Order: sequence, then structure tokens, then C-alpha cells
Amino acid sequence: MDAETRTDEPLWRRFVADSGAPATEYGELWQWSVDHPARFWRAVWDFFEVPAEIGPSEGDSAVLAEATMPGARWFPGVRMNYVEQVLRQCDRDGVAIIGIDEEGTRTEIGWRELPGRVGALAAELRRLGVAPGDRVAAYLPDVAEAAVAFLATAAVGAVWSGCGQDYAPQGAAARLGQLEPKVLFSWDGYRLNGRWHDKSSDTDELLALLPGTPDLIRLDGADYQRLVDHPVSPEITSVPFDHPLWVLFTSGTTGRPKGIVHGHGGVVLEHLKAAALHGDLGPEDVFFWQTALSWMMWNFRTSGLLCGATVVCYSGHPMYPDADRLWELVQAEGVTYF
Repeated sequence: MDAETRTDEPLWRRFVADSGAPATEYGELWQWSVDHPARFWRAVWDFFEVPAEIGPSEGDSAVLAEATMPGARWFPGVRMNYVEQVLRQCDRDGVAIIGIDEEGTRTEIGWRELPGRVGALAAELRRLGVAPGDRVAAYLPDVAEAAVAFLATAAVGAVWSGCGQDYAPQGAAARLGQLEPKVLFSWDGYRLNGRWHDKSSDTDELLALLPGTPDLIRLDGADYQRLVDHPVSPEITSVPFDHPLWVLFTSGTTGRPKGIVHGHGGVVLEHLKAAALHGDLGPEDVFFWQTALSWMMWNFRTSGLLCGATVVCYSGHPMYPDADRLWELVQAEGVTYF
């Protein structure tokens, strides 16, 4: 399927019918996906034309080598990168990422400028010694630049993990410290409910709590601006299908926060299915889900970029200055999925 084509159920049903699936009723199609998981996920892969090669097929083994749980091995031998699926959307006009803060300050990152920004920041990570499998942490509000930092991290093959700045340094360190990150992305602070929260000293404290001596990149600083003012063609590191993409953390209410690892290939396929097929998101859509980096919905909203949707980031209180705030954003930005 062409990346510019909006996905809809009839198109998908016609596609999988050619793959041998029943296409008359949703229930039958669902049952086919359960009975034949390798064929279903191969159909998702082919439908979205995921930019990676599957080896010569020997039945379903090219998709699912081990079908038992635990220990299932999906797409053995496939090498890919999450960022490739995002950047294939970038040869067009329009806005990829919108960032808005509580005061109404607005940032736009266009599709055509996104690769250069990702490439410049990825080059800086490599200069700092970040390699595939290394961890990169973020202590940030919900700003547009956070998505660029994530994409740059993934482009290098490093593993991303984010924490909102509403967390105190000790709470952030309880999560991010487990990963021994090489680099920490941060921001000077954020405004919430009409009040400025300075996070500069908290960032310094977090750095001291993290093991080793992570390098610090302030995404609202002059050094970052100098980087993105000089775009770099992105170098994307190809990684195995199940190579770690990011680490999410449990809430910590029943003990130490526990890390949950998701891989490049699994996230690309699951989020294409969820965002484009279930959510009907495509290049004409604007996707806004108010969230924070500590919540998995930040990761899912960012994946709207996989199917060409514009994503909206909002750093602020949802009820400030009144209960209409988010609805005003929906109207002003032409949000189609809220």
C-alpha cells in the first residue's frame, strides 16, 4: 500500500482476502488472525509495505519461527528500524509535529525538516559514543522536541526511555537509573496551572543520582539549536526485528518500578495496526492525546507518525485557564482524533 493512501476497512479486507482470509464479516477475519497469526502479521507487513526485506519464505517460518510462549521468535533474520517507517512519510509538505505550551507558544516541525533534525541529533549522539543497545533517557515535558530526540535515539539503534518532569529526581532515577543511560535529554522547566516549575536544579540532581556520568543535552538550549540549524541527512542503523526500541516502566505502586521492553518490529506492526486500521489514522489526520512521557500513551501518540498523521504535543494543565482548554486546542489545530 502506498504510504500516502488512507487506510480503511474495505481496502484492508480486500487485501487480506487475496491472502486467503475470509473477508465477509469482522468476526471471521478476527478468527482467521487468531488461527493463522503468521499469515495475519505477514499480511499487515505487506499491506503497509514495511521497509525491510523478509527472507525467502518457507511457509509461515519466515514470519514465526517458534510458535510457543514464552520464546516465540517473530520475523527471524529481518533487520529494520522504526525510524525508516516514519521518514518514508517525509517527502511531502505539511506538519509532522506540533508543540503547544500552556501560554500558547506554538512550535511546528514540518515533514520535510524532520529528517534533518533527526539526523543532526543522531550524529551528536554518535559523537558522544552512543551505539546500538546503549540507553538514552529523557526528563522532559510533552514538547515537540521530545519526539525528535526519541527518533534520533532509535535511528542510532539505542534504547529510549522517558520520564515526565512532574516526577521528582528520586522518582525519575528509580526508573531511569536502572538503565544506566549514556545520555540524558532535559528541559529547563514547564508551566502548569499558571505557574512556572523550574527543573534545572532537579535535572542536576537527577544526573547525580544516575549511575556513571551521563552526558546532558538540554533540548531548549543553545547547543541543541545550533545542531538543528545545520540539518544532517539521517544515518539509520539497521537492527534485528526484536532489537529493543524503548523501555516503559510500571507505576511503582507495588514495589520498585519494573521495566517493560518493546522491540522495533513489534511496535511498528502493532502500532500500524492500531493507529491506521483500528484508529483510521492517515496523512490527512491530526492526532492529539494529552499525555506525558511517563505514560505509554506518549509512545502510542508518537506512533501516529508511522502512518503520516500530524501529532500534537501539549505541555500544560488540561483545565487551565478553564475546562474548555483542550477543546479549544482541538478546534484550533483541526484535530481529527482526540
